[in-house]
Amino acid sequence: MKDKISEFINDEKKSMLELLENLVNMDSGSYDVDGVKAVGNAVKNRLMELGFAVTMLENDRFAPHLLATKKGNGEKNIMFLGHMDTVFEKGTAAKRPFTIKGGRAYGPGVCDMKAGIVSLLYTLKALEHVGYNSYGSLTVFLNTDEERGSATSEKHIIEECRKNDMVLVVEPGIPGNYVVIERQGGGIFNLDIWGKPSHAGANPLDGIHAIDEAAHKIIALHGLTDYSKGKSVSVGVVKGGTRSNIIPEHVFMEIDIRCRVNADGHALIDSMQKIADTEYVQGTRAELTRVMYRPPIEKTAGNIALFEKLKKTAAHLGIEVNEKYSGGGSDGNYTSAEGIPTMDSLGPIGELEHTDDEFVLVDTLFSRTALLSLFVMELTGA
Repeated sequence: MKDKISEFINDEKKSMLELLENLVNMDSGSYDVDGVKAVGNAVKNRLMELGFAVTMLENDRFAPHLLATKKGNGEKNIMFLGHMDTVFEKGTAAKRPFTIKGGRAYGPGVCDMKAGIVSLLYTLKALEHVGYNSYGSLTVFLNTDEERGSATSEKHIIEECRKNDMVLVVEPGIPGNYVVIERQGGGIFNLDIWGKPSHAGANPLDGIHAIDEAAHKIIALHGLTDYSKGKSVSVGVVKGGTRSNIIPEHVFMEIDIRCRVNADGHALIDSMQKIADTEYVQGTRAELTRVMYRPPIEKTAGNIALFEKLKKTAAHLGIEVNEKYSGGGSDGNYTSAEGIPTMDSLGPIGELEHTDDEFVLVDTLFSRTALLSLFVMELTGA
């Protein structure tokens, strides 16, 4: 079966690159609804050709998320997870379209994560080609707001992962042939502080200084950071006041939190709420708003077991794979926190995501597809 998979992928290299070029040259920034829809339709059509039942999940902010399922003859249920949106504005693809130079493919979203989508589609196509259906079911979930924190798709991800035995995330692989079974968690919170305006010279004591209150809260918030434990709080945006001769009435702050352990994340949130509720300057009031929170992927027994099976699969291909802790978040954070064994960064290998120099190593588009195909078979009892 290994040889048949490898032969198939070798025969399909040209078409894989053509699809990658096609997808990369479609602008699909999170807020470019028409562009992301075009990517979704291209993926939808290919999945339907492979016998998947496809549902497009509408929402009120982004393009529809894609949910596809296919039944097999086995018992194990696998969910594949990824996203179709990028961080790049409409028009970026026209300015720097898909190119290949020195074994590297370039273009907006080529690494994060158009190459992962291509790899997934050809993994499914390879399994179909060799007649493999010893899985219980295969589920594909590709959302359209991952780069914006998955605000409208989080509930769907959690609902679908609970129906599956494991989750495989096709986010970019990491140079050195690394995958991820442990990933940083984090979130974004807003903090509004209100005081009372007055003339800074004529009657300053009639005012209540919102910026003064903000300064106390910033110091307290930053005091929650403990890098030795992988947890941090950073106030990254502060907006307040109108003119220097007016006691400021309002301050807005945007706060970033990071954690390595979910319990620490929740403890940070509780501590931030206490700081928000504390009145350092008499008469002020504050409101903490959770924008999003992705729990970390912790190195659970289930995640470790997935990695051990991946190493076994890779050995059949003469490949050595490694695992490492990763700082950025992904939607696999949600599924791992639900207790579903999760492996991340199974997509083709690349670097410099979210920049104009983003690239993917072309050879890994093929090698990672072969690995993922055989990994599915290993996980479902082939």
